[in-house]
Amino acid sequence: MNREAYELANRIPTKPDMDRDRLSECPGEVEMRKYKNMVLQEIRKEKQQKKNSFRGVSVAACAALVLLAGTVMFGDEVHAMIKQISWSIGGALGISSDLAQYREIVNTSVADHGYVITLQEAVASEDKLIINYTLQREDGAPMEGMPTADGTLYVNGKNVTDGVGGSAEYLDEEQTIVGVVNDYYVENVDFSGENNFEIAFERIGVTDSVKGKWNFAFTADGAELIADTKRIAIEKTFTLPDGTEVTIEELTMNELEQRISYTFSSQTEHILRVEAVDSTGKQVEFGVRTQDKKGGHMQNEEIIDDGRLDENAESVTMTLYAVEMPKESGRMSDDYVQIGESFEVKL
Repeated sequence: MNREAYELANRIPTKPDMDRDRLSECPGEVEMRKYKNMVLQEIRKEKQQKKNSFRGVSVAACAALVLLAGTVMFGDEVHAMIKQISWSIGGALGISSDLAQYREIVNTSVADHGYVITLQEAVASEDKLIINYTLQREDGAPMEGMPTADGTLYVNGKNVTDGVGGSAEYLDEEQTIVGVVNDYYVENVDFSGENNFEIAFERIGVTDSVKGKWNFAFTADGAELIADTKRIAIEKTFTLPDGTEVTIEELTMNELEQRISYTFSSQTEHILRVEAVDSTGKQVEFGVRTQDKKGGHMQNEEIIDDGRLDENAESVTMTLYAVEMPKESGRMSDDYVQIGESFEVKL
């Protein structure tokens, strides 16, 4: 599978590629699973083309401090004008598993400068907070360009936004409501307990943006999700083209995500990717989500629409790839090179 392009510290659009091996005349069980996965990948690709993806990579990025201002709430007469949509994080991510026991229901709306943002749910995980919200005009008019809101995350009163990614899509044919999922990547904060969160949205749209105050406060506890995370040690070390050693530390899997953590022996200008095939024939790709001079983690890009490693798989074969970061532009090359030999991880 190929990553089409991504801009560091901001956006990573992905483009899955198909395994084009031909099936034999009488395919076995594994071949049939591979064929099924190929078809599902094409369906996911067509579905994802309808979405505006702004999945983020945090590469030692930091955000400017924005002080929280007063939240602008509104009365029942405005509530009556707002079209409410039940849209869960699991539904937004295409995850069939039930996240109900891990999510915090917020369901709070804030209106300012003619726009209404409704923060629906939040899920705290390891080093990350995921939220989903809807955006619409107060007058119910259609919108153009699929606008999203820019904001800052605070945990226990401190600005901790290290990187933001996500995706957006219109939730109605009239294009009056945008649904957005945001991933906030956070370092050095313990999410294995209850924390106080504040999100201050201060701008909607990029071109001709609308400035305002759409502020939300809530609590969320990641203890149960973190406790339910399966951790599999890998401890495989490889040498990158510049001589830096990278150690693939572990694979972690839970109901929300699947990720691979890694460390570097020294600072490097390379970005990693892992292509994986489990013992049932499921093929997925892990792409970088956070990285600094010490290391980072890759996330399963196919988790959208349940493209996860099969829970019944006995093992997964992984292949590590790397590409050098651009020295001038923010657009990555797709000329990944394989690093070392493929390796098997028992699940």
